[in-house]
Amino acid sequence: MVGVNKTNPLISCIIPTKNRPSLVKQAVQSVLDQSYQNIEIIVIDDSTDNETQKSLTSGGRIRYIRNEKSRGASYSRNVGLNEARGDVIAFLDDDDIWLPKKMEMQIELIKLFPIVSCNYIRRIRGGRQFVKRPRTVSYENMLYYNYLGSCSFLIFDKDVIRECFFDEDLRIGQDWDLVISVMKKHRIKEVGVADGYLVDFNSGSHSRISNRAESISAVLPIFEKYRMEHNDFTTHMFFLYNMVPSNGSSLLWLYRELLKARMQKKGYIFVIKTIIKRFVGRIEVY
Repeated sequence: MVGVNKTNPLISCIIPTKNRPSLVKQAVQSVLDQSYQNIEIIVIDDSTDNETQKSLTSGGRIRYIRNEKSRGASYSRNVGLNEARGDVIAFLDDDDIWLPKKMEMQIELIKLFPIVSCNYIRRIRGGRQFVKRPRTVSYENMLYYNYLGSCSFLIFDKDVIRECFFDEDLRIGQDWDLVISVMKKHRIKEVGVADGYLVDFNSGSHSRISNRAESISAVLPIFEKYRMEHNDFTTHMFFLYNMVPSNGSSLLWLYRELLKARMQKKGYIFVIKTIIKRFVGRIEVY
């Protein structure tokens, strides 16, 4: 299954951007600053009306492509997928930052797993949270919740992502959908997670759907798309995680965690430890 076996594979990093020249410049610089250097950078400008192109150093490792009209992030990432030349495909949102050893650590795991994610540092409301994921995430896990989060964490073996694209009709969860579709198509059982906090993730400025009814209607298409893949457990977990609102509330978060712990047969001591870690800024996904 895994096709990456070169000692120095080329990585294609796809960065969609729109009207944020200073942020995309920082994102690009974080790729240039990687300890692993064999990376091409593909910036897809979604028809901005500012100085985005001038903010970037053209040529060299950076390829700049501008959409003739604004089509959204998923369309822009798909443009990048069609343009990518790399053995490994990576993504970076324009307001996130890769930490220097991200590619160095993930490229080792891509030899074992065709999809690799990582832990990350989340910036939210002026603070920071360290979010740690399991060492592997299963296909069943991904069916009920987006365990792997943002595109900025993910890299793919080119052979498994070929002919797989972001669903431009989905309003949210396009990264979640992409992982499920790739895993399903290639019968991938697990995604590997690099053991390091490798992305500075800007949770505060990402778009949000404030109306809960709209949020549910946006998530449900993902469930409908993979309905036949669900069993009773994953169906219950899907609705638990995605239909019970959190809205930043600690009480609602605790309610969801208690239900999840019960369904996964975790004891009260485990839940207490999880609560303590959360309040000191350490989030462990289980």
